[in-house]
Amino acid sequence: MELKLGDVQETALIPLAIKADESKRSDHRIYDAKAVEIIDGLGIDTKKYDKYMSHEGVVARTILFDNEVKKLLEKYPDAVCVNIGCGFDDRFSRVDNGRVRWYNVDLPDSIELRKKVFSDREREFMKAGDLTGTEWTEGIPNDGVTIIIAEGLLMYFSEEQVSALLDHICSYFGNGYILAEIMHPFAVKNSSHHDTVKNTKASFGWGIESGREAESLCSGLSFVKEINFFEEIKKYSLIGKIGSKLFNKVMDRLAIYRFER
Repeated sequence: MELKLGDVQETALIPLAIKADESKRSDHRIYDAKAVEIIDGLGIDTKKYDKYMSHEGVVARTILFDNEVKKLLEKYPDAVCVNIGCGFDDRFSRVDNGRVRWYNVDLPDSIELRKKVFSDREREFMKAGDLTGTEWTEGIPNDGVTIIIAEGLLMYFSEEQVSALLDHICSYFGNGYILAEIMHPFAVKNSSHHDTVKNTKASFGWGIESGREAESLCSGLSFVKEINFFEEIKKYSLIGKIGSKLFNKVMDRLAIYRFER
């Protein structure tokens, strides 16, 4: 298997490698059979993509995102889920309730790569599109509750791009929730020191101290809550507990927003 990735697309290998490595552990906290299949097929050395803090962060955010998506699907079982900047994510397999309609959206070259290892399934589809434009939503149903998943994505955008994306989501879909990974400005400024991203040519562009700050970027967007990744990380190790005391304010968070017309 051969996958040629651009600078930002290469960052998709970070969570993929971590999910594969975690899945192979006897005491794994998450299991992603597709990640194992892809990484084994690529035959790549995962060391540069799988460092301790990134590993714990990806595992934590996977658990947190999965849990929050499941909660929303319990409340809105016929919702449409749109996973933007999906990369090689296989969340559908973990949260499918038998009714949700699911769209995995990414750049055209990223979707072409995804198609080498994934296929559309009943109620799960792939869609190519540029998230900095508006055409990516064409054909996606918008007649009910929509759950937008933006995991490991917005930190690579500028504030203007984030604002435009949020405006389009709220305008097109009209009713739903956004689950977004939010990065602190300190981490954005120090992307060259990030334990795994520094091994790629990508860099961070946007961050906020509080999830509530994003409300100012889009009218109609209401902040619901945010969960610091350390809330999950500290459950598993002493390092995680210490980190939650020392670096809690600068750790990534899952922020949840409500939007409606």
